[in-house]
Amino acid sequence: MSVTLALPALLLALLLTGCGSGGDAGAGGTKPNTRPDERLRQTISKGLVAAGRQEEARIVALSGSRLTPVTAPFLRTWKIYRVDYRQSPHPVLLHVATGGGRVELLTGAPSAFGKVTAADGTTVGDAATAAALARTYVETTRPGGVLTYVVGRVEDIRFRPGITGAAAKHRDEIVSRYRSRIKAPAAVAAGEDFTATVYVVKDKELQKHDIKVSASGAIDDGVDTLVPDLPVPYTL
Repeated sequence: MSVTLALPALLLALLLTGCGSGGDAGAGGTKPNTRPDERLRQTISKGLVAAGRQEEARIVALSGSRLTPVTAPFLRTWKIYRVDYRQSPHPVLLHVATGGGRVELLTGAPSAFGKVTAADGTTVGDAATAAALARTYVETTRPGGVLTYVVGRVEDIRFRPGITGAAAKHRDEIVSRYRSRIKAPAAVAAGEDFTATVYVVKDKELQKHDIKVSASGAIDDGVDTLVPDLPVPYTL
């Protein structure tokens, strides 16, 4: 008899426990699902608003945007982030830097890169660091909405597929002429400073950047357009 009576009581206890657990889960489900980098996003977004860049601030805060750290070992305290937003007919790619309570939009703003290295106290003591800094400068200050990427060999140029006729001949001439010339970003010492060479595709141009990099990370960029009409697609 005691066993028979105990079973309903036990079932009732289990049901009550289950209901209690379900209630807790339900309450937990109503809590905001904050992203791990939410505080960082808010910091960057507020900094961009303060700088009058409301649209970029909005992109950073959007739930569909992705925030990715950019490797920049030459920076001491500042950090650079890549912001991707592709949930719209027009994908957006931004680069921002933050440090010391400040935020700098780098996209389309080459001078902002120098502000970052100055505020960071960056020091450049060897050619490898100068080359890395120069490459990062080119990649992060590219203008918004314009296809721009660094190439380390002629095969890195993203020619339109399936081209024929004059366009194919032009492509082959470019490949033949620049196969031995295009190299990965590299730098050489120039007194206490350095000169870095970076080859870049920007829109439909093949460019050579000769970038003077000071020991304190300051940039002086000289650009030479090698090919003005690459047969490449226009896409980010």
